[in-house]
Amino acid sequence: MADDATVMWDEVADISRLLHELEDTEFDTPSLCDGWAVRDVLGHMVLGHTTPMVTMTGRIAKYGFNVTKASFNESKTLFAGKSADEIRHFWDDVMVADHPRRGISRLIPNRVNFLDHLVHNQDMRRPTGHSRQVPEHRLRRALELVRTEGTPMFSPKKNVAGLKLVATDIDWSGGDGPSIEGAGEALVLTAAGRKAALPDLSGEGVKTLSGRLA
Repeated sequence: MADDATVMWDEVADISRLLHELEDTEFDTPSLCDGWAVRDVLGHMVLGHTTPMVTMTGRIAKYGFNVTKASFNESKTLFAGKSADEIRHFWDDVMVADHPRRGISRLIPNRVNFLDHLVHNQDMRRPTGHSRQVPEHRLRRALELVRTEGTPMFSPKKNVAGLKLVATDIDWSGGDGPSIEGAGEALVLTAAGRKAALPDLSGEGVKTLSGRLA
């Protein structure tokens, strides 16, 4: 089993492959994150990896230390007006080549960064129709993590508490309670709060999860 830092950067490399598959216009496609285009999701990840904490603190202060509002606006600003090729080159030359950890990402455990990046990868892939088969060892790790991880801004653990997750595409299940069945990718996305994956799931626990996401 690869460690969490390795699978995190593997996700970054997979996102690079996605960027080279996308048509230039698809960088402005709405992602699964409400109000965020594909370019904004990329900006969000880059912001966390490359913006020094002193700089980030100053930017958050501009928004009255409202972290959610600061993240939303600053993520959108980073790649606003940039061409698709400029974004591709930045991702390849900085994120893939340098593995930067200068920003808030270095304060977040690798396991949480990995889960965040895998979810964001799918946030961009689903709406643009560029599906992939998540490598099984990464999918298993993500399924384990959605049952144990939670932060004030990202709460998969809370969403699936008291529910049993059953993957139908790999031999994996976890948790106790009313069951939710579906492909591992859909389980991870829904646990992470993405309502778009709910129709891909079945089982008596879906109603409970749907209510929590609402």
